[in-house]
Formats: sequence, C-alpha cells, structure tokens
Amino acid sequence: MRCAGVNCLHRWPVAEFAVAAFTAGLLLAGFAVAAEPAGTAGPAQRYLDGQIHAVGDIQIQLDGLAAAADAAAGQLLAGGNLWLAGEPSMVAELAGRAGGLCGAKVLSDETAAAMLGRNDVVLWSDYGVTPRPAGIRSQLLQGSALVVAFSPKENAAVKRSLPEHVRWIEVKIPVPSGPAGGANSRRLIRSIIPTMAAAQWTFVAELLGAVRRHHRQLAVYLSIHLDPGMKRFKRTNGLLLEPDLRPEPVARKVYGGQFLTAVRGGLEAVRHEELPKIRQAGTWLAKAHAAHERIFRNLQGHLPPCEAGQPGDADFFSNLKPISLSGADGQQWVREHLGSGDTYLLLGYQDNEDAVAAAAHALGARTIFITSQNPGPEQARDPRHLYVNPHWPRSDACLTLEGYDVKACPLSAILGLSCYYAICGEVDSLP
Repeated sequence: MRCAGVNCLHRWPVAEFAVAAFTAGLLLAGFAVAAEPAGTAGPAQRYLDGQIHAVGDIQIQLDGLAAAADAAAGQLLAGGNLWLAGEPSMVAELAGRAGGLCGAKVLSDETAAAMLGRNDVVLWSDYGVTPRPAGIRSQLLQGSALVVAFSPKENAAVKRSLPEHVRWIEVKIPVPSGPAGGANSRRLIRSIIPTMAAAQWTFVAELLGAVRRHHRQLAVYLSIHLDPGMKRFKRTNGLLLEPDLRPEPVARKVYGGQFLTAVRGGLEAVRHEELPKIRQAGTWLAKAHAAHERIFRNLQGHLPPCEAGQPGDADFFSNLKPISLSGADGQQWVREHLGSGDTYLLLGYQDNEDAVAAAAHALGARTIFITSQNPGPEQARDPRHLYVNPHWPRSDACLTLEGYDVKACPLSAILGLSCYYAICGEVDSLP
C-alpha cells in the first residue's frame, strides 16, 4: 500500500532508530572532543574538531530541514523550478556537481524577480560575515517563491521578521576553541565554508526523500569521469524529475541523517589519520614562506576556485589567482612555471596526478596533493611528495537511493576544503 508524508513514519522503525542512534553518537563524540585540553590541540586539529561539531549542529536542524524540504517538494511537483542564489561559491557547488540535482538552475541577480514563478524554489546562501549586495535578497524577501535561506544568525538580514515564504536554516559558524591562526575574519570565513556546503547538501538529501514520499525521483548527476561518452549526462542534464521512475517512499530525516553520517565519518578519518601530514604540509609551507620561496596552488572542483581571492583567503601563495588544471594541461603549466625550491599544492579531484608531481619533482620542486586517489608507488616513496587523503569516495556522491542508478550528495568540497583550510591554519600559526 502506498502512503506519503510524515504520517507514514511509523512504517520505518528501523530507519528512525538509526537516525536517533546517530544523533546520540554525535552528542557523545562532541563531549569527547570538548573534553580534550584546549592547549594540547594545534590549529589543524581545532579546525577539524570545529567541523565535526558543525555536523552535530546540522543534525539538530534536521527537523527544520525536513520541513523545508517537504514544502519545496510540493512546489516542485506543482511545476516549479529549483533555483540557486547567494554566495557564488555555493551556487557553483550545487550546480552541476556529481551527486547534485540535474534540474537546479542558477538565478541571475539582474533578472531574479522576472524569472521567478509562484511555485519556484530558491536555495539562498549567505555567509553573513561580509557585506553583500542587498538587491537580490530584497527581491527574494518581497517575492512569492519559496526561499530556503542558509545563513548564520550573525547575518543582519535574517534577524528581522521574515515572511512566511522564507524558511531560514541557521548555519552555525564552527569557530574552534582557541585561536585558529590568522585574523578573526579569516577564521570565520574559512570555518563556515565546509559547514555551509554540508548544510545545503543535507537539505538536498532531505529534498530527495520528500519527493520520494510522492513516489517521484529527482534526477541526479553522475560524475562525468565515471560516465563513458557522457551518455547519462546528456540524458539527465537539465532534467528535474525522472519521467518514469516511481520509487517507494522514505521517511523524513533518513537521507539527511545518512549523509551527515558520511560527512562525519570522513572528517573523523581525516582527523585521526591525516593530522601528521596536514601539520607537515603546514610546516613546509610556513618555512617556504619565511624563506621567501614561491608557493603555488592548483584548486580544482566547483567551490574551491571561487573562494580564492575572497575575504579570508590565504595570502601566502605566489599565485593569488589559482590555476585549475589537470592532466597534460597541469603538467605543461608546471614545466612552464615551477623551478627549484618551489612548492606546489594541489587540491584535486578524482585522479592522483602522479605525472604532474613527477614533472614538478624533475624541476626540484616539492608537492603537496589532496586528492581522492592515492599516489602510485614512485610518488609515495618520494620525500618531496606529501599526500593528504581527504577520505571521500571516487564517485564523490555517497548517498544510496534505493532503486536508482547513481548516488547523491557529494563529499569532496566538504572534506577536501577541510584539509586545505586546516593546512592554511597551520601556516598562519607558525612563526
């Protein structure tokens, strides 16, 4: 027998128990982290602790996320469009990402009011710690489209009384206890970016579940690196709903809870297994900076390149505007720009880029790589190469959707940027 909505929750007692157990685990782990003496943890560990605590904060918001997802599902199934607006980096993160929604559209600041319909849904993001133009925000507040706003309470725009069509999701700034290195504004910006991404992908997870309670399936992207000939991409690009699938419903908070479990698991793995290498990377970069040696960065993926040059960005890189190249193009850039004594940091994606590392080492440079694939034996043995494992799967997406051919909700930006900013915090803190 089919059923939909929250009235069917009693049909999934095991799933509900799993979510409750996950919540209890977050609380216990949070107490364990908080019990560590503040003076014994370095900036990288404090940063990662803050991100782990942030997962618990999002978990506490799951009821609100699920309610907003139910409202959004009703709008979309009534013919509405799904729009992305706000922080450019967050728009880039949710648009076209492996595991993301194929039907999500980017909302233009200039034409926001004219483009929105009564049944449309807008995902709005605002870090709330830097001034931003108020034009599109005012249009969204005064319009009729459903707006799901993600912002910390420090944002003045959300302190006012919001209209009924705006659902505000508080994203707490996970400032670690004690100084994290650098100016306070740096600490705030760097802290909130992975958290904001995690909160919005948790909403997407709940939205997938909400639509399934109406026996419909939102179309989800497969990573183009896992899609020979991009056949699936061509089929689903721009598609909001799969036309023929009629999946069984899933309870509220199940998909969101499962995604947060994966986020927390990745962060815990980084904290427990990668801290020595993160600290070593910070030491390499700090010494190079102190010696006035050149440090270059290659930032790949949707979100990371957009954050370069923004308030809070690390200022010790020789290329403040990072490159975003891989494969043969990355090797060519290295040969044209690197020299002996340089350091090259790659925040990569699904390939280990061993050939790029080899090209850099041949010129006498050192390399720090953060990618989802381990280096080959030659690079792993090379003392000039330092590999930090961000602990996300090659598929990037991690959420299994029963009866569907791909997973949803990616981890790469959340875990990769946590590694990257933890390294930057180490550099800031060293003399």
